[in-house]
Amino acid sequence: MLDSNGGIMNNSTENYYLDNTRISNSNIGWFLNKGPAFLHSMLNGEASGENTPQLALGSMIHEYLLQPEEFHKHYLVWDKSRPSSAQQEKFCRALIATTEIEPNKVVLSAYKEAYSTTGRSDEKMLSEGLKIASTLKDYIDFLKQKDGRILISPYQASQLMKISENIWKHKKAKTLLQTPCEVRKAYGEAPFTEEGKLQSVLYHEFHINWEFMNVNCKSLLDSLYLDFENKKCILMDLKTTAKINKFEESMKDYDYLRQLCFYTKAIEWYLENELNEEPGEWLFEWYIIAIDTISDNSIHVFGFTEDQVYSRLDTIEQALKDIKWHQDNNLWTYRREYYEGDGTEQLNL
Repeated sequence: MLDSNGGIMNNSTENYYLDNTRISNSNIGWFLNKGPAFLHSMLNGEASGENTPQLALGSMIHEYLLQPEEFHKHYLVWDKSRPSSAQQEKFCRALIATTEIEPNKVVLSAYKEAYSTTGRSDEKMLSEGLKIASTLKDYIDFLKQKDGRILISPYQASQLMKISENIWKHKKAKTLLQTPCEVRKAYGEAPFTEEGKLQSVLYHEFHINWEFMNVNCKSLLDSLYLDFENKKCILMDLKTTAKINKFEESMKDYDYLRQLCFYTKAIEWYLENELNEEPGEWLFEWYIIAIDTISDNSIHVFGFTEDQVYSRLDTIEQALKDIKWHQDNNLWTYRREYYEGDGTEQLNL
């Protein structure tokens, strides 16, 4: 479990996202691409990261594949009527939030909040509102329950099952998600032999709090397999993509190699500081399972060499040095070179 000064926190993705005192790979990306001011606003909770439909789809697929026991706590397959526009959604939410008591006034108040009232009589708006409320009755009742789960369509549910089916048909992907050794998913204690010797363990959504370059860091790994008998580590990350045939572009656009490198340093810290292992004695393997979200949900597994992964180490080290400087000096408007020089900043062309 979590040590306040570092260490691991298994099965705690919520704490990972709530902790703004530590630097993640995403934080480094924001710092490099958007500058120190944006990173500072993110760490202070004044700004939020991207929230696109593609990212939401990726999160759903991640949880379905890696945390199936959590999936049904957060998602609900919905085969009934749902709002088909932002105005309908606003109408439904206004309907259950209004302080009006008389039924017709409730509907009219919600309609006026969600739709334009120009040129429309109260009678006309009430008629349209009652029709919408009738059509979306089940959805409105769901909102009243404050269930909290995210609704997904039967099509999305079938897409998830297709992705899972394709993974188990893929000869490499299925071995990465189901290690052939006698491994169980562990959240807490790792499996031991009868002699008390640690043998192997597979973690999904593995949270590590760690330190690097005098900076408090955090990482949330999709999948980590540790084989203690053979001193072998397999790091696997799931990615969804709409450009499966141009995945090299995604590797560069999102700097996935930097992510793998950052995670590798986290694992090295974990091996040495939590398990009293010598990281240099371990053999590492790195994979990305890429899932096509556009056409047939095909699965592709990409492997990476040590040289490829560690090619991003210098970038990580320099970024953390600079972030540490900004933290220590509490100067965030410009990059470090502005404050230490004559105000001129260099572009990385």
